[in-house]
Amino acid sequence: MTARSLVRWAGVVAMLAGVLTLILGILPSVLLPAGQPVLEWVRDDQWAGLSVLAFVLALLMPLALTGLYASEVEEAGRLGLVGFVLSVIGLLLFVAFQFDLAFVWPVLASQAPGLIDYSGPMFGDRMFSVIHSLLGPVHMLGFVVFGVATFRGRVFPRWSAVLFTVGMVLSAGILFPPLILRAIGAMPAAVALVWMGTTLWSRKDQVRAAS
Repeated sequence: MTARSLVRWAGVVAMLAGVLTLILGILPSVLLPAGQPVLEWVRDDQWAGLSVLAFVLALLMPLALTGLYASEVEEAGRLGLVGFVLSVIGLLLFVAFQFDLAFVWPVLASQAPGLIDYSGPMFGDRMFSVIHSLLGPVHMLGFVVFGVATFRGRVFPRWSAVLFTVGMVLSAGILFPPLILRAIGAMPAAVALVWMGTTLWSRKDQVRAAS
């Protein structure tokens, strides 16, 4: 398999990530109790399926972003590199945290619920608090810079870069965004990921500038 083929298949990963982004933007608003603390979400019967899907999405996003960046590495320039590095760092932090949300927090919710409380010892730990505080801003800054570089690079349709930037900031700017904000952000983010992924997959030769 050539490097060009890998980039094309990254387009499929981006499309799948877009679909999961939309699903996870809408379903929590429908399935999880609104206005409840995070502990009640974790205890909800729907949490297991939603959190595992979110973990899968967290694994797919760095792969998708790598494919998108690889297709515009020259056009995006240094700004694109900065955005890519920041985005991947944020995504890797999110992968680690999402693993805990999916597989560790349900155990804590039944055995040590005080740990999940924002006033508990876990959120009070200095190192955890720093990482938790950085997760959202690094996500947001990386996606903004990457989106601007993608817009300027013109490899992908420029509106897809706008939708990507707006959608990812709204849905990933904070760790536990309000469900309505997550749903609103998920729609443009999902459209952008599917759009850019389709662009990658449909071009057998090197991706060229698009207006």
